[in-house]
Amino acid sequence: MATAGFCDQCSEWNKSLSATKYCFDCEERLCADCAETHDLFKSLTSHNVIDLSSVDSNNLTFAMKHCNFHSDTVLDCYCIDHQIVCCKNCIRHNHRKCQNVLPLEHASKDVKSSALFFDIVQNMKHMIKTLTDLIDNRESNLQRLAKSKSFIRKQIRKVKSRLLKQIDNLEIDLQAKLSNLKRNHAIEINKQKEDILHVLDSLKATGNEINFLKDHGSTTQLFIALHQQEPIIHSTDEKVLQMVSNSKEIDITFDEKKEIKIESFEPLSDTFNPCQVQYTSRKFQQAQSMAEPTQIMVEQTKRITEFQIDTELKLKFRVNYNITDLSITDDDKLLLANCSPSVSKLYVYRDCTNYETEINFYCNLFGVAVIPGMDRAVVTLPSKMSIQFINTKQMTKSNIVNVKFECCGITAGRDKIYVGGTYGTIKTLDTNGTILKSIKNGSGIIYFILHDDIREQFIIRCHNKLLCVNFDGTQVYSADASGVAGVTRDRRNNFYFGNYHTNTIQRLSPDWIDCATLLNEADGINHPYGMCFNNDFSELFVVNNFLKSVFVYTFK
Repeated sequence: MATAGFCDQCSEWNKSLSATKYCFDCEERLCADCAETHDLFKSLTSHNVIDLSSVDSNNLTFAMKHCNFHSDTVLDCYCIDHQIVCCKNCIRHNHRKCQNVLPLEHASKDVKSSALFFDIVQNMKHMIKTLTDLIDNRESNLQRLAKSKSFIRKQIRKVKSRLLKQIDNLEIDLQAKLSNLKRNHAIEINKQKEDILHVLDSLKATGNEINFLKDHGSTTQLFIALHQQEPIIHSTDEKVLQMVSNSKEIDITFDEKKEIKIESFEPLSDTFNPCQVQYTSRKFQQAQSMAEPTQIMVEQTKRITEFQIDTELKLKFRVNYNITDLSITDDDKLLLANCSPSVSKLYVYRDCTNYETEINFYCNLFGVAVIPGMDRAVVTLPSKMSIQFINTKQMTKSNIVNVKFECCGITAGRDKIYVGGTYGTIKTLDTNGTILKSIKNGSGIIYFILHDDIREQFIIRCHNKLLCVNFDGTQVYSADASGVAGVTRDRRNNFYFGNYHTNTIQRLSPDWIDCATLLNEADGINHPYGMCFNNDFSELFVVNNFLKSVFVYTFK
């Protein structure tokens, strides 16, 4: 990063222009011109950009996105099995056998409503309140000691009047001892105050930074910050317990009625009582941001054991349907690709339920995929050897890109689009449509495709086959599957694929060992085709009945 007040991008060109904006996703400060250029790129429109005049510069580096072990790699994965944020290199070296590895953008989606966020914020509030009370208690003790000193001085003067001149020397001695006692205890208490204030200020600063990230930062940075702060909060928790345990109520008393022997006169004494401020450590609820606060870990690791039919989507009347694929936008709009020769359209259903609009195409379309984090989707046009982008806010067609082969299956990540088609061809494009890479695995036509950026693999569906292929084209696994039908996966990375002729939907574990039939004809499955889960994985949408209808299933 550049010097605090200057634009990072301009600094790379040896220019010193004042920064006015900051992008949390790029982790860069931007001047006015660079900020304007940044906003022109469609792939950057979803980035979290803030005005620097309204923030503390320390908050900008509070949650860094790079791995501690692989400094040149960003943190982009979360291992549920180990409950740790990591990068792709960590996954390859330390988590290859872990079954529950999620992309960070997926894992952090609901972090602001997670138990992890709730627990850390509540624990900080709890400790801040306790430390604030403890500061008040220490101050009260100091004031009480001061009052005790004043009162005891009066008592000492009464004794002095009874002891006449002999007490004069004793008074001086007693006054000195009293001052020493008060000073020594005050030094100890003030030292405790300094330690308490240090921890208190640190907690308040952390709380302010987390609240700042909650309000202004990206969900991934908040998620990283929470996990980075969790061990620190545990350590602080123990420190607060020790501080409270070490704090004693100190009082100085004077026994004026005690029998006096001038040579051994010692009426001053100090007493120690337990501190009135009490502190009980709150138990952390370890959680991952994928559901409601008290249910997150249950939801993340819960295994789907059985589905039940919920409803059949009410499609628009008087339409010749030949639905091949479907996808769901970030704002819960269901997109249906209808490749009927007479009606080549993309149908849009609001809240995955109600018909909203449709987009006409002048050639048959087949696959559809939503680009996460962007108001864009993309469809395949096999006969045109092309893909076409869709604006999902306005539901209008955008630019067409010729991919130079007959393409069918399509899937998209935040920065890559993967297209599959004839001769087992898979092409990788950026989100603007520029072809980056092409491989062939010779598996025939790829009708449906999924990508796994963490394991760098494709899951592809060909005629009568479900395949797992590395990004370099080498085949890893193969399984028989009836006819041609869709493929999707749940949050545990289990794969679900249809069997067109046997009227079933099966689930396959990530290691391709466990395979089970979850839906069959008794559940209404009749020649299934495209399928996908909704955004929270609570519903499975299946193209059914010879591509003529869409069924919605929920799991028990």
